[in-house]
Amino acid sequence: MKKIALILFTLLLLPSQSWAHAWLKLRIATTEYPPFTSTEMEHNGYFNHITRQAFLEAGVVVEFTSMSWEEALEATLEGEYDAVSYGNFVRAREDEFWHSKPVTAESLVFLTRTDSGIDSWENLNELKKHKMGITEGYLYTDELSEYIKDTDATVTAKTDKDNLNALLEGDIDIFPIDELTGWYLLQRDFSQKQRNQLQHVKPFISTVTTHLLVPKDQQDSRLVLELFNRGIEQLTLEGKMQRFKRLLKEGFYQHPERPVNYDRR
Repeated sequence: MKKIALILFTLLLLPSQSWAHAWLKLRIATTEYPPFTSTEMEHNGYFNHITRQAFLEAGVVVEFTSMSWEEALEATLEGEYDAVSYGNFVRAREDEFWHSKPVTAESLVFLTRTDSGIDSWENLNELKKHKMGITEGYLYTDELSEYIKDTDATVTAKTDKDNLNALLEGDIDIFPIDELTGWYLLQRDFSQKQRNQLQHVKPFISTVTTHLLVPKDQQDSRLVLELFNRGIEQLTLEGKMQRFKRLLKEGFYQHPERPVNYDRR
């Protein structure tokens, strides 16, 4: 197998046009995190569409299997899948996973109720008097992960939608979420009246980069990582990454019966 991996890696030096047919199929664990990843969306979501196209640049096809975030990490580390789509860059994860080249850059924000009295924040310690909702298994950022580990003022829910409901019902006071995902879920699953009850806390938490996560201990993991990185580079050179972003804003990926207006975000 090591010899095969070395041969395949050497073939990466050939231009992508030389791949007439798919020569490798990868299995990728994914989650429900619209609009980036979702079985209800075209091409399994925005991020997964990019992932599929990046591998196709090298003649590789992928198969996505959707599951919970923790199941995705565990199953991939056990060798059942070749990668996880997707994760933010978090240093604490680097012992077990390689982060691919950045695919997108997104804003992580705090959401709160408009009547909570929480309008701004300067450091995480001042938020300890407020109950924070977090989603099971998420690391968010290095700083936020440390805060969550060191404080008891957090409540864990299984999904982001559960946390949004908890926020509206007053069970939690503040909730970190990717801005685009938060907006998408609120537009898709909540009423205008409910959306008007929530607001962003300024400033945003941070800008996070998103990545394909490749386990370090599998035999051909380095090959998978290099194939993907090469594909992302090629898509960028060809101007296709901008096209994917345009498709997202135009509503290409979303469920036709539950459209989201991104221009009003």
